[in-house]
Amino acid sequence: MAKIKNKWGIRAQLVAGIVLVTVGAIALIGFLSIKMLEWNALFRKAKEAEVILTFIQTLIQEGQDANMSGLKRFISKTAENGVINTLVIVDEKGKTIFITGRELLISKDVVGRTIFLLSNLNIQMVGGGWFEGIGEELLISAPAKGVDGSITFSMPLSDIREEGANFRWFIFFYALFDSVIIIALATYIFSKNIIRPMNLLRKITEDIAGGMIEQRVDIKAGGEIGSFASSFNIMADRLEEKIKTLERLNKDLLAKQEELVRSEKLATVGRLAAGIAHEIGNPLGAMLGYVDILKKAVSSKHEAVSSESKEILERLEKEIGRIDKTVRGLLDFSRPSQVVLHDVDVNKAVRDSVALLSPQFSDIGISFDIRLDEALPHILMDEAMLQQVLLNLFLNAKDAMEGSGTIIVETGVSFPYPPPEGDKGGGQEARFRRRKNDLADTDFTARHSEISGQRSVVISVTDTGKGIAESDIGKIFDPFFTTKEQGKGTGLGLAVSLGIVQVYNGGIKVKSAFGKGTTFEVLLPVEEKRR
Repeated sequence: MAKIKNKWGIRAQLVAGIVLVTVGAIALIGFLSIKMLEWNALFRKAKEAEVILTFIQTLIQEGQDANMSGLKRFISKTAENGVINTLVIVDEKGKTIFITGRELLISKDVVGRTIFLLSNLNIQMVGGGWFEGIGEELLISAPAKGVDGSITFSMPLSDIREEGANFRWFIFFYALFDSVIIIALATYIFSKNIIRPMNLLRKITEDIAGGMIEQRVDIKAGGEIGSFASSFNIMADRLEEKIKTLERLNKDLLAKQEELVRSEKLATVGRLAAGIAHEIGNPLGAMLGYVDILKKAVSSKHEAVSSESKEILERLEKEIGRIDKTVRGLLDFSRPSQVVLHDVDVNKAVRDSVALLSPQFSDIGISFDIRLDEALPHILMDEAMLQQVLLNLFLNAKDAMEGSGTIIVETGVSFPYPPPEGDKGGGQEARFRRRKNDLADTDFTARHSEISGQRSVVISVTDTGKGIAESDIGKIFDPFFTTKEQGKGTGLGLAVSLGIVQVYNGGIKVKSAFGKGTTFEVLLPVEEKRR
């Protein structure tokens, strides 16, 4: 069944309802007031008729001619004053013994409606009715005292009709004035307490539907409207929470999808690298051996040409060495990692790695700024693997700064969410305390396994280089990806480092602002039993 759409707005419906109810109520009150006035006037007329009837009966009862003459004068006087129109007295046989005015009073053509009926008095109204108003006159009938017969006389109602007409005009203007006041006041109250809140709710609903999910209704009212607004805000809060949850789940899903694609790609590259490295590695080893033999032969037997030949052989050895280094990197990347666990002092590993590179870095204007947490817990890991990760990050920072700058190395602890009792911090994905060198206007891109419900040691390496372009952030851990000049890098350092860290259930996060520098943060879980 099709629903009929109401084209009227709630304001129009309320105003129309108020107008109908107000006009109807005031019209009913006015009608009843007029009827009450008419009946009060008729009651006064009835009392007046009763007095006149008593006077007439007294004159008739005495039966003297003088009294009859006085009766005529009385009737004439009252007729002049508009009190009585006519008077008819008949005997028991219906013969008229006295009449003044119209004979129609005794005619059957004159029919009235009884409005008052007493024991010896019958008062009828000619004309009029509930909706017609007051009639033309009253007919009063009663037995005559002193003679057998009856007395009938009429009284005009023109004075009551005129008074009723004036009162009806008064009621009309009074009702009109009251209707305007009531309608205006009721419309204002309804608009303030219902229409405006409903319009505000409609606007906020449209805003939320348009994506402004933080919008809320600010209605400080009691009753149903206030309760409805409060329920609406609760619904909006839950909707916002659900939307944020969905956004977070979608983001996590995309991250998992990217991680899955990347893992598949890494597995494929690993298998390919293993095959290539195996096929190339042995011939390269033989070539290096042959080059060494040639160098020795040239040096000992052909001294005349040994200088030029030696230079060529050295270049050949260097280039073959580069190839051998790349092949070894492929083997490191593709070789199944063996988890070796030792109790490792992270701060010591950092100091040893810095000491190893400081001499050559200082020669090109690069210094280290070390900020270590001396209360840092130990971790279970292969110390050599940890140093390899650190050396890769330090070398990567050096290349990013292009010859001069500062590498800031910090250690600390991150906490899971919710934190253990007595600990402070938080973050389901290993969130860190912000340090003074952190770049506030960029976001971390997660490249790590989740470390849920466990504390982690954090090693932060920050350079003052040119940063990483936003378009390259998602690629830096891919094998063979590099932004360095040809011949300066293989693009395997970060990929190998991430692989090592993930073997120990850790992760790496990167934060960079192009033109300002980059921060790498290595997360390694703490074995709580060793605390």
